[in-house]
Amino acid sequence: MPRLRPRIEPLLLIAAVSQLSAQGGGGGGGGGRDVDLRLGRWYSGNQSKSYELRTDAPIAGIFSQGLAAQILIHDSLGRHHAFYGAGWQLHAFRRRSTVSPYALAGVSLGVSTDTSSQELAALWTLGGGVEWRPIRWAALGLETVYRLQDVGPRGFWRTSANARDGIAASIGLSVTIGRAVDRRWPRRGPGELPPPQAPPPQPPLMIIGNASGVVKTALDALGTPYVWGGTAANGFDCSGLVQWAYSQHGIRLPRMSRDQAHAGAEVPPLLDALQPGDILLFAAQPGGGVTHVGMYVGEQKFIHSSNSGVKLSRLDGLDTDGAWWVTRWVGVRRIVQ
Repeated sequence: MPRLRPRIEPLLLIAAVSQLSAQGGGGGGGGGRDVDLRLGRWYSGNQSKSYELRTDAPIAGIFSQGLAAQILIHDSLGRHHAFYGAGWQLHAFRRRSTVSPYALAGVSLGVSTDTSSQELAALWTLGGGVEWRPIRWAALGLETVYRLQDVGPRGFWRTSANARDGIAASIGLSVTIGRAVDRRWPRRGPGELPPPQAPPPQPPLMIIGNASGVVKTALDALGTPYVWGGTAANGFDCSGLVQWAYSQHGIRLPRMSRDQAHAGAEVPPLLDALQPGDILLFAAQPGGGVTHVGMYVGEQKFIHSSNSGVKLSRLDGLDTDGAWWVTRWVGVRRIVQ
């Protein structure tokens, strides 16, 4: 009786398709879905031309995922070899900054064809790349990956004698289509007039919580000028203000905003979850890496040092200034429990 061998690729593909239907370009109000077109070469003993069309959308934190359609073609001495397939890819660190290195892994199922035969095959991919995003909705990228094509297929760890592997390199163009809806905030209906401009936010009447002293110290700095690299009362930058306020109460924090983004405990970026003293994390591009920080003070307001100096802003999607910050709010860290 023949021995049954595991078939894991169909299960992975089914799981990927089911997850893709839930993609909405998440990432805390980030951009929409990317569509990538890639052209390249696969060096697997012989050179194969590669053509790839894939999608990519954020799912959580540093990760994004999407579907990929791939064609690999090699013609030599009158023989035509090709792979036609589709599958799933997982990316990490994509769309984090203007120039963004990233990692990827994926699996595809398809058909491997020769001049006179066709066989079921799996294509495994592991590698990374770097993309340059001069504008938010478009990017150019270079990618280098290791690929293994197994005819059968029997699984990555039990390849057949006819398996092919090698290094592939490609260039690509990525275009962002659509924009994610941030479901934390109400949206105006068709024809509905925008609300009148709200007056400048004022400090909360009452500050509660274990970090109330830190918040009051930060509020004492309202109106202080912005100074790049500033960490004292004569001037602050964004992370300098947060570090200074906590240091006055004996709590040491990292100096840079990207390091403060890993301090303390992670809290969901939801209004109902916030407590005064929480560090709010913002990105220059929706869904990107942390470039700005502020401190939540209560009543849907936060204090931060921007180009105009230390001021209060609202976390309000219906407020003109607040809506700008809402779309760039990517995380929360709690220092005092």
